[in-house]
Amino acid sequence: MQLISFIRLLFWWVVIIFHLPILTIGQETHFAGRIIDSESGNALAFVNISYNNSGSGTMSNIDGDFILHARESVFLLNFSYIGYEPVVIDRFDKLQNNSMLVRMTPRTYDIDEVRIAPGINPAHRIIDMVYKNKKLNDPEKNKSFSYTSYNKLYFTVEAPESRIDTTISLQDSNLIKIDSSFFEINEFIEKQHLFLLESVSNREYSAPGNNREKIVASRVSGFSNPSFTLLATQIQSFSFYNDFITIFDKNYLNPISYGSKNKYLFILEDTLFTSAKDSLFIISFHPKKGKNFTGLKGFMYINSNLYALQNVVAEAAESKDMFRIKIQQKYEFIENKQWFPVQLNTDIILVDPEDKNNKGLVVVESENNALKVIGVGKTYITNIKLNPVFELKKFKNIALEVEKDAHKKSEEFWDSHRSAPLTEKDTVTYHFLDSIGKEQHLDRKLWIAETTMNGYIPVHFFNLDIRSVINYNLFEGIRLGLGGISNELLSESLFFSGYFAYGFKDKEIKYGGSAKWIISNPHDISLQASYFNDVEESGSYEFLRETRNFDTENFRRFLISHMDYVEGWSTSFEFNALQYFKTQLSVQNSRIRFGNNYQFNDSENGVENLIDRATFSEFSIKLRFAYKEKFMVSGRKKISLGTRFPILYANFHQGVNWMNGEFIYSRYEARISKKFLSRNFGHSHIVIEGGIVEGTAPYSKLYNGKGSYQAFSLVSANSFGVMRMNEFLSDSFLSIFFRQDFGKLLFKTKRFQPGVELVSNFGIGKLQNPELHRGINIKTMEKGYFESGIIINNIINQFFLGYGIGIYYRYGYYRLPKSIDNFAFKLSLKLNI
Repeated sequence: MQLISFIRLLFWWVVIIFHLPILTIGQETHFAGRIIDSESGNALAFVNISYNNSGSGTMSNIDGDFILHARESVFLLNFSYIGYEPVVIDRFDKLQNNSMLVRMTPRTYDIDEVRIAPGINPAHRIIDMVYKNKKLNDPEKNKSFSYTSYNKLYFTVEAPESRIDTTISLQDSNLIKIDSSFFEINEFIEKQHLFLLESVSNREYSAPGNNREKIVASRVSGFSNPSFTLLATQIQSFSFYNDFITIFDKNYLNPISYGSKNKYLFILEDTLFTSAKDSLFIISFHPKKGKNFTGLKGFMYINSNLYALQNVVAEAAESKDMFRIKIQQKYEFIENKQWFPVQLNTDIILVDPEDKNNKGLVVVESENNALKVIGVGKTYITNIKLNPVFELKKFKNIALEVEKDAHKKSEEFWDSHRSAPLTEKDTVTYHFLDSIGKEQHLDRKLWIAETTMNGYIPVHFFNLDIRSVINYNLFEGIRLGLGGISNELLSESLFFSGYFAYGFKDKEIKYGGSAKWIISNPHDISLQASYFNDVEESGSYEFLRETRNFDTENFRRFLISHMDYVEGWSTSFEFNALQYFKTQLSVQNSRIRFGNNYQFNDSENGVENLIDRATFSEFSIKLRFAYKEKFMVSGRKKISLGTRFPILYANFHQGVNWMNGEFIYSRYEARISKKFLSRNFGHSHIVIEGGIVEGTAPYSKLYNGKGSYQAFSLVSANSFGVMRMNEFLSDSFLSIFFRQDFGKLLFKTKRFQPGVELVSNFGIGKLQNPELHRGINIKTMEKGYFESGIIINNIINQFFLGYGIGIYYRYGYYRLPKSIDNFAFKLSLKLNI
């Protein structure tokens, strides 16, 4: 009997032992879902999710999705997130397939209410460790890496559910509170986006600073032109370790940069534990009260493994730009060696400049409803390889390039690179906008828009130069004309240009033309021949610089009052001699008629010979050296990404007696420019220019001082604001122009945020044989010329332009007798994009 009882007990024991895993598995619970902002509907990344008050759980990913596995029955879920009210879910009976949509409500609180108790801030110790390990954890400070990225960017119209009112008024059956236009657009955006872009790129990097990224695939809704593709790769910094974080070409002081504890308030919000038993510190940050700098706000998840960033959420602490941008970054520990970003998200909200409530660009708004334009960008980084071996010669100055056939990739290619299949909304967007693009010729319209932004209006195969239509300077007065250049529709390698103009003050006609052959666009090799019958400033000089449409140095041209009439021809050959060198070789022959009653005493053997015109023949070499300058290239467009090193320019002109040349001389000119960005002082700009003429030459080939004075005029960078036009004449000179742009660092209130800029300029020069120059007053500046000024920028902001005022003061040896004459009052214009 006892034996039978024992056998029965053994039987059930065996059954239980072998079925225990099954019973355990049967008790395992899993949930999946998405977490969103209850007001905006935006996904919330890195939300902490725990169950049964155990502290165990998971975290939502960068897209707001989560999967929770629990090896026990779950009766309670807790959702916690910085800046949001916590959510507790204790009923699961209505869930379908254990899938849920969790809405979290933003919590409003006043920063002034935040207080840190006396003593050591516990967050500071962690931030110190992050800064200490910054170089170790920054991928771009390590030896080398490569990866493939898939980028997706779309713009849509957001209709927050909490703001949609679908009620019908019962007071009047004919009165419906629903705005019909609101619901027409809402119905449209439920089916598709406004714009959709995808790209795939391969990147290779080798320290220090050798970078090459090639966009191998591009797809843009409605367009075949890949111009927009560059946008998706340039929105935010690749990693969160640089001293300044770049978001849409604007620099923000990194909260983990040197000295950041003095500027940022850090709060240790929570401490979690990872599956690898590492601590995960959640630290929020925002600028301290009373600290004026361009900063960020958000929070960081810091892993105790090497004290590295695991997740980051950040946005501008204050912004009055047309875009409000929020970035998210997720890092993983690759090969147990290196923390590396694996996903970058960007939320873009278009802001109405007139909107004081900062609620975004509202396209349709009724009494209770609003539709806002938003953009969502996602970058997924895969195929990460650490420390691959590269040949350095493959890294050139092209940092980002779009392949010619990038827009022709097959669906099979896209399916193999997408992080997730296209949604039905994505597919409808491509189908609808691609058909619209073909019907409306959007590629051509985009080309027209880009050409117009560059200062031209395309008319068939010829681009009219907008800048040639009307101009003004004190010598010619109002100058009306017409000019332009042929475009790619005529030829992709040969370009013809021409113009004519008339000055209403000097009553002279000007005209000219040129032919340019692009021998090699990738290597910037070209040959040009020109003819001109025009005017040019007396005693001026130019370097091999790219002319920008909005460059405040150009404002000085309105004030030019001394000019010469020049007729002649020139040929030039441009090429890149070495990787960072741009070179121009030219020969020019011109007949110059001196303006402003100037005469030159071309005496021989003591016999005076006053002339008012002469023929000049010159051979010239112009150089530009920008060490480590990088470019991005799309088609025929080549855009500079700048360099952190000074840019050097040099000119050499040799006057000869060939081709009827009347003067033999040598002119040497040089320029160095550098722009600095510092944590405490903003942007510093310094430009140093100098020149020397060896031999005898008239005013036209000397240096006029580069003044830009009028009683009231526009601020013109890198010129002397209180020096009169053509006040000094030199055959050798040195000029230093320094600007310190503090931005909003010195002065900022809630409603009034002007920028403060300090200016200080110095010049010195001398002139040999001043008696040779007749008909003008001659002054030289051997004693040194000094002036300083202050500019208050952005006092008034309207659309993209900021208006301000400036005042300059002249002092030192060349101070003028009347005190008021030593002041110059200026209007400042600043392009704010």
